[in-house]
Amino acid sequence: MYADSKQNESREQSVIEQLENPSASDGNILFSAIAIDPKLERRITRKIDFRLIPILAAIYTFALIDRTNIGAARISGIDAALDLKVGNRVSIAILVFYIGYIVFELPSNIILKKLGPATWLSFLTIAWGAIVIGMGYVPTWKAFAMLRVMLGILEAGLYPGCIYLIASWYKRYEVQKRIAVFFMTASFLSSLSNILAYGLIQIADNPSTGGWKWIFVVEGAITVGIGILAFVVVVDFPESKRNKFLSAEEKAVLRARLQAERGSVEGEQVNWKVIAETVKDWQVWGSAVMYMSASVGIYSFLIFLPVILRAGLGFSLKLSFLLSAPPAAFSVIFALVISWLADKYQVRGPFVFGQAVLTIIGLAMIGFIKHPIPRYLGAFLGQAGSNALVITCLTWGQNNIRSDAKRSVTTAIQVMMASIGGIYSALVFRQQDAPNYIPGIIATGSVMLLTAILAPTMSILLRRANAQADAGHRILEGSPAFRYTW
Repeated sequence: MYADSKQNESREQSVIEQLENPSASDGNILFSAIAIDPKLERRITRKIDFRLIPILAAIYTFALIDRTNIGAARISGIDAALDLKVGNRVSIAILVFYIGYIVFELPSNIILKKLGPATWLSFLTIAWGAIVIGMGYVPTWKAFAMLRVMLGILEAGLYPGCIYLIASWYKRYEVQKRIAVFFMTASFLSSLSNILAYGLIQIADNPSTGGWKWIFVVEGAITVGIGILAFVVVVDFPESKRNKFLSAEEKAVLRARLQAERGSVEGEQVNWKVIAETVKDWQVWGSAVMYMSASVGIYSFLIFLPVILRAGLGFSLKLSFLLSAPPAAFSVIFALVISWLADKYQVRGPFVFGQAVLTIIGLAMIGFIKHPIPRYLGAFLGQAGSNALVITCLTWGQNNIRSDAKRSVTTAIQVMMASIGGIYSALVFRQQDAPNYIPGIIATGSVMLLTAILAPTMSILLRRANAQADAGHRILEGSPAFRYTW
């Protein structure tokens, strides 16, 4: 047994030495002399999966719940308690969240690099959980709106930070499946928040008028608890010494597989040159605009579906809470299947086009069919299309970036555009258009149509760029070996 142990230690050290001294060519690290055991690679990715994805999904679940629980609160008494129905106060309370969310995304990603994901993400989660608790005690709609501004500032760093962190640990065609599990787990569980909210409002003496307070207080307290747990569980970037869950051999193999694809692991600093280079890249903005349209669909369904079910389709208070969950459950299955196929075939554009069309069909069913059952079925198609669209557009942008620093800026741009989508959805779903919100549905379908046009256009341009690189006429992302994902 002692001899076997010494032999394993010797083999491990040999592998580490080989992996840490590779040959380099054309800006990419090549490991021609080393055959990495596929079983070892699978073991490493499984360990990363179980350590990284569940805790990030848990944090993001309550981020979604805390920013969208205003929909459940509106049918539980907050409109009357804070006079939110007056004028455009509802729209203001929803959209002010995105002011800080847009401004603080890139600065937050820079802080994330300096402090580390575990420290920064856990701090943000605890802080905004405290803000949500405070929402349960506000006396006026203006105070509520101000807390929504603070919530946006604190949540600004979470989603881009999580996507950036996930993309840092995996190869290009492993990322979409992981983002799908991360996002769809959070999306589905957050949809169940309406059922949770229905239980929480029962704490109040009169659930239909005073139950809204308990939604914020209890959900905020849960968020604080998750933030404390996150400080212990969340892992930092691959090169961090804080990560103890991989062995020395596993760390070396992880570094090798990332270097083989990217030419570097992590650690590049964001500076003004990188920001300028990223801002001038047309394909970054193409994926970001499509991602914006997806966010319009997401926020529209999360915030306004319970209201449409209650007031537009005539379901009871209880059913309005319960019926918002099945479309989200269906969207989870749909998005996971789509993500598996997109990674398998290593294409994005055709899937983006199909998801945009599916969302348009679902929105048309909700808005223009009279019978409540087909209208409700339209929510299944619309939510499935927009949820899957979020994942595919986000991954598309990540796939076409090679450097770590540019990836950080790209993520911030994508999520900034998603925030603009949130503002857009808040403005087009106006109180005067209740209960069916037809103008809002048309406006959401319009941005989906834009994505349906952009996706094939971008695919053609990216394939042309790859052909030029194959012919030796241009270099993509600073590497002769790099090719865009179309």
